[in-house]
Amino acid sequence: MPTPKRSKAVKSREGKKRKASAKAPLTAGGKRLAATALIGWVLALFFLAALLYFAHQGYAPSTRKTPPIVAVPPAAPPAPSSTPRKPASKNAARPPAATRTKTPPAPPAKVLPPPSPAANRPQKPPAPPAKPLPPPRPAAPASSPEFSGHPRAELAIVIDDFGPDLAIARKFAALPFPVTLSVLPFQPYSAKIAEMARHGGREVILHMPMEPLNSRINPGPGALMVSMSSDQIRLRVNAALAVSPYFDGVNNHMGSKLTRDAKAMQTVMSVLKSRKLFFIDSMTISDSLGWQEARRLKVPTFKRNVFLDDSMFVAAIRSQLARAVELAKARGAALAIGHPHEVTLRTLRAAAPYFKAEGVVLVFARDLVAGK
Repeated sequence: MPTPKRSKAVKSREGKKRKASAKAPLTAGGKRLAATALIGWVLALFFLAALLYFAHQGYAPSTRKTPPIVAVPPAAPPAPSSTPRKPASKNAARPPAATRTKTPPAPPAKVLPPPSPAANRPQKPPAPPAKPLPPPRPAAPASSPEFSGHPRAELAIVIDDFGPDLAIARKFAALPFPVTLSVLPFQPYSAKIAEMARHGGREVILHMPMEPLNSRINPGPGALMVSMSSDQIRLRVNAALAVSPYFDGVNNHMGSKLTRDAKAMQTVMSVLKSRKLFFIDSMTISDSLGWQEARRLKVPTFKRNVFLDDSMFVAAIRSQLARAVELAKARGAALAIGHPHEVTLRTLRAAAPYFKAEGVVLVFARDLVAGK
């Protein structure tokens, strides 16, 4: 156990410690109070400075004058945005009532629909409209300055055997000078080609099949045969003419045997005379009686002078064309017959400047027939 003296010393030290601890809270509390007061003064000064600043900027009611009301033209509505706008918050700051001015209500503006994506793409300039093809050029008249200085010379070109092929017929009908198209009856495009030729300003005639000397050769459907009676020949000629209402005349397809038969040709001419049609003798045989019987019965007629494409070479066709031109210049008129071959078409197309240079007028077959 401790001694009494020691106990007194211990007690004395403990008393001093209690006094010191009692004074410590008072000192800390005083320091906190002083700091709080200082912060308060700082806040007061800051608030006062803020009031002075806002008053200087015109937000105080006593220092801000209300500006006059000025009419503002209505602004165009903003372009619609693909991103939806969020509604404004109710607590968003609004200017003071004194600074808001009333403007007249703007008239409702039409809202344009948003442009389509295709409208923003660069537009190509529109293509120019296609020019229509010009109509076929008619034959030059006798007084045309195109042929001045040359004697009048007429040449008619007849192309036979149209009917099976529509495309080649269109090409010949597009030649830059008059051409007579001779159409076989009872072929797939007989009526169509005749109609196309007439509407295109071309002359069209019936290419009537007739019996040839060679009995092994078939002249085609609806052919006239020597063994037929006059009534049968009339029926066949009328049936062939009924294929199209646009036929202006007739020429013979083959027929080297029938055209030598005077009686058969008289029957044919009687039908043509009653219909006021002309006859072109293709002269498939040199002693043909067709054109003679036509003259005797006063049916307008003309006979072939030159075959263009017996030999289907460009040089041979050019030679035959030159022969036809010389005959036209010597006699005043000539008639050439060709067939729907591509080589014939190309040679005729290239010969257009040649005809002009030679002073030859291209005409239709009807312009050459006697009795016009």
